[in-house]
Amino acid sequence: MTDQERAFAEVSGFSAALATIPSTGDLLQDLAQRSAAALAVRSTGVFLVREGELHPVGVLDGMAAELADVQAQERCGPCFEALRTVQPVTVPDLARDAARWPGYGERVLELGVAATASLPLHFNGEALGTLGLYHNAPRPWSATDLACVRVLIDMAVGYLAVAADRDRQRRVAEQLQHALDSRVVIEQAKGMLAAERRIPTGEAFELLRGYARHHRAKLRDTAEAVVDGGLRP
Repeated sequence: MTDQERAFAEVSGFSAALATIPSTGDLLQDLAQRSAAALAVRSTGVFLVREGELHPVGVLDGMAAELADVQAQERCGPCFEALRTVQPVTVPDLARDAARWPGYGERVLELGVAATASLPLHFNGEALGTLGLYHNAPRPWSATDLACVRVLIDMAVGYLAVAADRDRQRRVAEQLQHALDSRVVIEQAKGMLAAERRIPTGEAFELLRGYARHHRAKLRDTAEAVVDGGLRP
């Protein structure tokens, strides 16, 4: 299999995986695995930013986990630079560039990394995190390499954006349904009180509201107590 065929196979496989509606964690873990396979690199890690810190959410192996620890401790390196600039950062030969990130470069070399690249995960110009590529031998990061990983990243970010919108719509629908359910039970309680006491429904509603306020209870809970629990304000 040629490099191009391998990269195409991973992009195609990732597209198919998105159709299964994976969880965010599974999605980002798959992104790490497919990026490593597409470029035949030693290891990869996906990191999301929270309060200025990069947190690993998808690591290929123990090496990536150790690199995440180094990154968190030193607070510098290609991933932090990619996050800050929202641009890819490539290091074909880390031995020649280690001094660029004091502390980080030396420790990463000790872990067996000879070349690294970091690409930002971004949406509408906002950096969400980074994907780090790590290899145990010097290698040039070609425009084709970066374009392939960029496609995988964009697919992942696009899916997350759609999922977030879907979740938002679901929450809105649930809130609307809750409001409707509340109104139904309140109307039932009003009708019961009005019928039993032979008073207007507006007066029955004021009884419900007054009782709820006095007892610091929710109006819906008070109405449910009237309908199902025999409460009579």
